[in-house]
Amino acid sequence: MPLTKRTHKRFLDCSKMTIEEATQYGTVLAEIQRDVLFQLGDLARYAEARWPDTHHQVWPEWVSPGTISRTAAVARAYPKEEDRQHECTYSQYMQCANRSDRHERLDAIEEAGLTTDESRREQSADTPRPRWLLAVDVHYHLHRHWFSGAGVEAAVQVADWVQRTVDRLKEKNLSDVVCCFDSKVNNRKELTADWEDKYKDRPPKDPELGQQLNLVRELLDGRGYCCALVDGYEADDVMASFAAQFPGKVTLLSADKDVRQCLGEHCNILRDVEWVEDESSGELTPDYKWVSGKSHFEETGIPPHLWTEYQCIMGDTVDGVKGAIGIGKKGAADLVRLFGDCERIIQAARCGDQRIKPKKREALLAFDEKLEVTRQLVTLKADLELPTNTRI
Repeated sequence: MPLTKRTHKRFLDCSKMTIEEATQYGTVLAEIQRDVLFQLGDLARYAEARWPDTHHQVWPEWVSPGTISRTAAVARAYPKEEDRQHECTYSQYMQCANRSDRHERLDAIEEAGLTTDESRREQSADTPRPRWLLAVDVHYHLHRHWFSGAGVEAAVQVADWVQRTVDRLKEKNLSDVVCCFDSKVNNRKELTADWEDKYKDRPPKDPELGQQLNLVRELLDGRGYCCALVDGYEADDVMASFAAQFPGKVTLLSADKDVRQCLGEHCNILRDVEWVEDESSGELTPDYKWVSGKSHFEETGIPPHLWTEYQCIMGDTVDGVKGAIGIGKKGAADLVRLFGDCERIIQAARCGDQRIKPKKREALLAFDEKLEVTRQLVTLKADLELPTNTRI
């Protein structure tokens, strides 16, 4: 039935309606609510393609860019009118949109008679959704904000940044969060106590920076997040242990190259999240910088399981790890690609392999005596005892 003069802006005049009229209005309005989200997505896709630089002008300033972006994503997943003939709800279409077998899933939902949001929730209660943990390297991000000029606002800025990121990832089914911190005692420093070049031999921390580290933990804890610290170990070790032990998918929110050794089928890295202000609405929207095992290999040519071997040879100037003196980034990568682990590389040098130039052979043979300790410095612990209260 067409809508009549009973409908006004944000108001429906229900006075003196009969049950038959109310039923008709209920059906029409529910159909409009269902269809309009698809239609918003279609318009968003068209506007982005037709006017890539000015498509935001299509929308009134009070509309959320996030809403428009999400409806466009669903419309892209089901681009044809015949793709949308299932009796499933929009929420169910959205839930399946990222799946390669989305049409088969919708068929199964329809065949099972679960085409209401209530039945979808009942089904989800019977079959718990897969867990997804975000592990945040809080020390890295606090230092980044501090040295970028945030000063005494660093802790608040980091807590807000984490909150915004978590809120958006919850829309993608994030289920768990842990905020990881460095211990004041670092067991790795003991390994290089007798070396001239000691591990992380840095000037004392600015007292105000230390206060910000304490404050950001209080702020994150106050927002209900699990904060994890293990005596003697760094935040990277805590993250690596979660990557190895967590019963589900793990995303490491860190730009530290050390954690790339954790990449695998169930672990990826969110290197950064840049928040961009929408010109029309002022809303902050996220630009995610993801790293997977595949993209890491495409970037470096080194598989994640050999990343520590590469770090051993190359060293890490940031952490004071020397590596094999005279063999740089490219040389270390070439050696790992050729021979694999450090033992094979050094054995090849010892045997005079002609693929290794004389100066590099000398550097590798000199490095041999420090290899065992260097590997301990660059290898993250994966067996730490961890908290389990990470649910959000």
